[in-house]
Amino acid sequence: MPLKSVPLLGAAVHTRDVKPGQDYDWYVKAGDMQLFDKMAEIYRIALRDVEGDVPKLAVLIDGHRIGFLMSDLPSLRLDHTNRVIHDTLYLEFETQYQKTVLHAAAVLLLCSKKIYPIYEQQFADYAETLFYNSQATQLIFKTIKLPIVDKQPNFRLAPLKPEKLALFSDLENQNRSARYLIHFKRRNNIYFCFVSTGRVSLDRCQQIADKSDECVLLTLSSEVVSEMNLKKGRFSRFRDMIRI
Repeated sequence: MPLKSVPLLGAAVHTRDVKPGQDYDWYVKAGDMQLFDKMAEIYRIALRDVEGDVPKLAVLIDGHRIGFLMSDLPSLRLDHTNRVIHDTLYLEFETQYQKTVLHAAAVLLLCSKKIYPIYEQQFADYAETLFYNSQATQLIFKTIKLPIVDKQPNFRLAPLKPEKLALFSDLENQNRSARYLIHFKRRNNIYFCFVSTGRVSLDRCQQIADKSDECVLLTLSSEVVSEMNLKKGRFSRFRDMIRI
């Protein structure tokens, strides 16, 4: 599994302590993070406490920064009721490393269910190290190793167009999304968001789309048959049609 080291600007970890009364929260916030609040909102809307056996991650590009979030990472810690504690790791980089970060997200979409836990453990190790060093006054990681693409997507599938899209998260649409991320070219300094999540409703997808110039949202929602355009007005007209 090829990896590439990327300079890190900031990092955060959403987890919980093992003690009773210590609920899930952002226990670690370190370094310089300009996009954290926006990514935390995306996490709250589309990734927190979400069911579904799919990659759970998000990428956000805004200004001169790119943020990467990976959710539902199982740690080795147990809470006071002996349940596994799960971490969410957020990393922020300069946009000059956009290609590497987007490729890392594509790798997670393309890899097999056998390989995915290996990458998952890599990010969980970063999250746990940050958690155990949460009292550090400076960011303890100067660089982060991200996976790079070693498997090409299926180019016979229909490409995604630059839109605001919600897609059902099957293997075909995961593959199409990976291809889109690998070849993504940002236009006019737009605000771009990508989310891969589980059973999240169209209403929640629309909330994220409304805040973006472009977005691609993979969801297991039964409301999404295959692909839906979330540009303002189109989703509302579709919703009115299915109510008739």
